[in-house]
Amino acid sequence: MSEVIELELNVVGERCPIPVQRIRKLLREIEGRAIITVIGDDPESLHDIPALLERLGLPPALITKMDKGWLYVITKPEVGP
Repeated sequence: MSEVIELELNVVGERCPIPVQRIRKLLREIEGRAIITVIGDDPESLHDIPALLERLGLPPALITKMDKGWLYVITKPEVGP
């Protein structure tokens, strides 16, 4: 089992489709298991981020409401043996 990479991505102030594009790019760059914490304030992301993860076959994000936005915890499992 490989080490888990932990990353943070701040997309506060960025509007659709930029947050989803940045998450997709980051997921492509990561090899192995990862936990990505995303902080954002675009209400459209409440739909767009879960839809992206579903399309990619990834587990749903844990979403927490914050004072000025949302915190998304995205888990990328290890691929392959």
